[in-house]
Amino acid sequence: MNNILSNINIVGILVINKQGDILFSNSLAQKYTYYYDSIIESSLTHSQSFCLVPFPAEMTTFTNNDQIVVVINPIDELVRLKKEKESLQSLRNELNEVINSSFDGIVISDKDGIIIHQNPSYEKITGLSAKDCIGRSLKELENEGVINASASLKALNENREVTIVQKINTGATVLVSAAPIRNKNGEIQKVVNNVRDLTRLNALESEIKQLEKQNKQIHEELELLKEQNDPKLSIIAQSDVMKDVLDRALRVAQIDSGVLIQGASGVGKEKIVELIHRHSVRKGYPLIKINCGAIPESLLESELFGYESGSFTGANQKGKAGLFEAANHGTIFLDEIGEMPLPLQVKLLRVLQEHEITRVGGTKPIPVNIRIIAATHRNLSGMITSGQFREDLYYRLNIIPIKIPPLKERKDDIIPLIYHFLNRINQKYGINRKFSNAAINAFTRYDWPGNVRELQNLVERIALMSLNPEIDIKDLQKELDFNNDMEFNVKTSPSMSPISKLEPLKDQIESFEKEIIREAVTVFPSIRKAATALKVDQSTLVRKMQKYKIGK
Repeated sequence: MNNILSNINIVGILVINKQGDILFSNSLAQKYTYYYDSIIESSLTHSQSFCLVPFPAEMTTFTNNDQIVVVINPIDELVRLKKEKESLQSLRNELNEVINSSFDGIVISDKDGIIIHQNPSYEKITGLSAKDCIGRSLKELENEGVINASASLKALNENREVTIVQKINTGATVLVSAAPIRNKNGEIQKVVNNVRDLTRLNALESEIKQLEKQNKQIHEELELLKEQNDPKLSIIAQSDVMKDVLDRALRVAQIDSGVLIQGASGVGKEKIVELIHRHSVRKGYPLIKINCGAIPESLLESELFGYESGSFTGANQKGKAGLFEAANHGTIFLDEIGEMPLPLQVKLLRVLQEHEITRVGGTKPIPVNIRIIAATHRNLSGMITSGQFREDLYYRLNIIPIKIPPLKERKDDIIPLIYHFLNRINQKYGINRKFSNAAINAFTRYDWPGNVRELQNLVERIALMSLNPEIDIKDLQKELDFNNDMEFNVKTSPSMSPISKLEPLKDQIESFEKEIIREAVTVFPSIRKAATALKVDQSTLVRKMQKYKIGK
């Protein structure tokens, strides 16, 4: 008996006889020897349960074979257990508060797939109340069509975390992530489901896409306005033939095919290349321009393809990347392609076919991702016949040809170009020059062998050298050397012709004004632009057009 009692260490055990002699005490009872007299006295009076005020324990007694057994239960242990219980309850309440305050829906099920808890957000998201779900089997909800699939059941079956898109019969679509909760043996005891409303997320995603689309449209409109307001980005195209060129250039900008631009010197080939690059998918990468006729033949290959160290005398010791490498992912413009030597034409053909280059003095091919646009003022077909240009390279470059007509074939562009260049010069130099009607007419009657470049240079020279605010035909004559082939044929307008009968000055002024307005509204595409060119208000121009019965 004593052996059994000695193994008890949860409570104290004290055994006494009826005379009060101590027959046995375990280790825990021996901690309270100070109180033995009080305990023995109370036990001998046949008290079955008692507690001594100064003693922190409860005593219970019973009789066994004329011996009294006293069980000592320490009060401090009871207090500890009570406090732990209260602490656990407080923690549970806090966890419930956290779960119930979550913006996401949270559903907890046990290991059998029975819902044991759900927070208020779950009802807001799905429309399923707690009374409809708590205590219900998820399998039943599946079978009844309340939900199309259960993440908890899938997690239990597959013994892992799972995420699914769940459809609910209330019309909601949710994203459910199920996370198993395991005991110390790794067995699943519960499954916690996090539920997020995809209906709202889908609406937000759709709204974001719409805003991105609007932002892109606004960005494109701003870029267009920037091009219109920035003279450096502007291309003047009033004539139908030039509008066709721009339309073709903008269409070819969206694809990566080879482009060959043909046209006489000064027609604006480089401007068309800039337009194509600016509207292509490569616009964020370099546009590198090379004039094949301006670089000596001995240097052209190393400039284009680069070179390795020690490949020739005077070469950089570290080697150098060529312009093809520098233009990687971008566009390279080979102007005056007809001037390229035949040996280099072979290497260029390889770049077009294999999309790789080999540096001078090197053996390792280097891949390049570039778009090549070429331009020339020469007749490449004739050069092919004479053996000066490779036919295979021509067909590689000439996939989409763009031909820019000379300025003499698009005279509708001359007057808009004059005002365009003059405005730039006035802004650049802080002057205020304008051309007389006679000077404008003279410009339109010239053939412009130097094309747009010649026109631009002449407008700038005359505007800067003229001493008068208004530039007249005499100012043109001072700056130009006339000969029989390049003479301005200035025809006097009917209103300025010699008159056989003298008319009042007012009538002559009105007649002259009428001719100027008629010519302006004919040249410019809109009344607003005509008014701007004439430097009058649009309302003033409309009133005078009505006065002289001039239609647009």
